[in-house]
Amino acid sequence: MASKVLVVGSGVIGLRTALELLRRGAAVRLVSPAVPSSTCSHGAGGLWMPFHCDDGRTNRWSYETLDELSSGCEDPEGRGRYVESLPAVSFKAGGDSAVGLPDWASGEWSDAASSSLDFRRLTVDELYREAKSGRFRLPPRAAIVDAGYTHAWLF
Repeated sequence: MASKVLVVGSGVIGLRTALELLRRGAAVRLVSPAVPSSTCSHGAGGLWMPFHCDDGRTNRWSYETLDELSSGCEDPEGRGRYVESLPAVSFKAGGDSAVGLPDWASGEWSDAASSSLDFRRLTVDELYREAKSGRFRLPPRAAIVDAGYTHAWLF
């Protein structure tokens, strides 16, 4: 007999939890005081970026999460995507060796992560040239240089 589970809330966490429980064979009942489009999750944003974790399993977990977020996110009624990928910038200080690619972007999972995220390491000058495309905005260049940043990760 399948486990019976009650999930409370129809935001992104509640819906994602209910979906995973269904996939694992549980009988799921979802209860929420609001429809999904009226939840905080409807307009919320998040950042996918595995970092600050010394557990060797992090790269696999991170890629599996990225794959889950990237696939199956189309609205079946054709109203767009549930998950949208937007450019993100992480500024780095130090010389070339200090700002190399993180393990998850240069190791076993790098091809998959790079194809999903267009992950790149750029100098500050390269980053400002890229910003001219209009895909993202940056603070004044002087503020970045004065803070000691020399490179950035763009994905």
